[in-house]
Amino acid sequence: MNGAEARIATREELIEENDRHEARIAVLEQENAWFKRQVFGSKSERFIPNDEQTTLPLEGVESKSVETTTRSISYQRTETKQVAGHGRGVMPTHLPVKEQIIEPTEDVSGCVHIGDEITWEYEYDPGCLFIKKYVRRKYARPHGDGVAIGELPSRVIPKGNFGPGLIGRIIIDKYAYHMPYDRQRRKYKSEFGVDFPESTLCDVSRQVCEQWIAPLYRIMTTTLLKPNYLMADETPLPVLIKTVKGKTHRGYFWVYYDPLTRMVVFDYRHSRSREGPNDFLRTFSGTLQIDGYEGYTDVVGRNDIVTAGCMAHVRRYFEQALDSDRQNTEYALREIGTWFEVERQAAHDEFSFDERLALRKEKTVASMEAFEQWMKDLVASAMILPKSPMGKAIGYAQNMWPRFRPFKTDGRIELSNNFVENAIRPVTLGRKNWMFAGSEDGARRSAMLYSIVCSAQLHGIDPFEYVRDLLVRLPDYNQQKLAELLPVTWNNRIK
Repeated sequence: MNGAEARIATREELIEENDRHEARIAVLEQENAWFKRQVFGSKSERFIPNDEQTTLPLEGVESKSVETTTRSISYQRTETKQVAGHGRGVMPTHLPVKEQIIEPTEDVSGCVHIGDEITWEYEYDPGCLFIKKYVRRKYARPHGDGVAIGELPSRVIPKGNFGPGLIGRIIIDKYAYHMPYDRQRRKYKSEFGVDFPESTLCDVSRQVCEQWIAPLYRIMTTTLLKPNYLMADETPLPVLIKTVKGKTHRGYFWVYYDPLTRMVVFDYRHSRSREGPNDFLRTFSGTLQIDGYEGYTDVVGRNDIVTAGCMAHVRRYFEQALDSDRQNTEYALREIGTWFEVERQAAHDEFSFDERLALRKEKTVASMEAFEQWMKDLVASAMILPKSPMGKAIGYAQNMWPRFRPFKTDGRIELSNNFVENAIRPVTLGRKNWMFAGSEDGARRSAMLYSIVCSAQLHGIDPFEYVRDLLVRLPDYNQQKLAELLPVTWNNRIK
């Protein structure tokens, strides 16, 4: 190799070496830029305990020494005295306090007052969150014979710090006014400066429901099934699936209403299958007013139950046919409307069942029989297609028509089951707010609380006053007399 060739080879080696260095530099620059973003970038999630960011020692950069000095700093800390007492947490000092002094029941003459035992709880009156403070006097008996102390009243949640008024407000806000627990939490924080964890609000409702409401709910169910006339309907309820995060399944509230005592019971079931009414109605006999859903077929046949129909559902099918067959639809709606008008007249005049039946025989029965014949004639004319909106309306009405025989022979039977549908309405509104039940156990508790709240409303009772009164009474109430606390009995007692 001559000199020129050697220089060319050396030059190529240098170029290759330079390319390797440039590639290495590019990699290092990328790594350095990434590291700086991690440390100094706007989305840094790591804490670098160094205010002098530019002094971070990096490879190849000289690290400067930092001179440190030690100073002794003294200060005074002002402590806010918190009020001690039984119950969870520390009693807040910014809420109004209502104090109740509790003396021992025994004679304390000759005893020495040695202190007080303080128990407190959050309590609620309309528009006011306050502290209910129980002060129990303690006395030392003479001759070292122990201590006498006032007895604490029975409380709805022993060792808890939520009173019956506040618990009643939480329940009513959820089940009468459709406020999720998180929305309630924000309300109490904004209005009263108290931050109740959402889990606490939920847990309080759970404890009260399981300990006090569940026995009353069982009495409601037993009482509801004694009469021989009920209305029934069902509505879906999304329920979270524990095994699949964020997913829900379609549970159901089956709702049963007694029009005579105006009591409603919600029964939660996993599905819309006939197992729900089969189980709930296993001891029922009499007349069951329902729509066209076939889920009640088994229990109706087994218990020899008479079924009554719902004219409101019949009317809805005809309303859907209004655009396709106005002439026939207007006739159907006009006739059905006159039957509902007769019922409104009887209700307005406060007719007895016998009087209402007599009015029906005078003004409604013949019209219903003529309507039935009109449907038969229309079908026979072959001018109505079975799958048309009018054909479907007539088909549904003819299937339901035998169920209106009880209406024409029993003055107790209503023309529709709108009453039970109205009882379901709070659930429909609630679903739009709290969206779903957190578990199947939670759905069952909701069924109990809806039963209590809606039954009170059906009797014109303020549901907050009713629930609060229940929670005050139940801890000391004779369990054999729980039926006295049902809305119909409670309402009669306070008049």
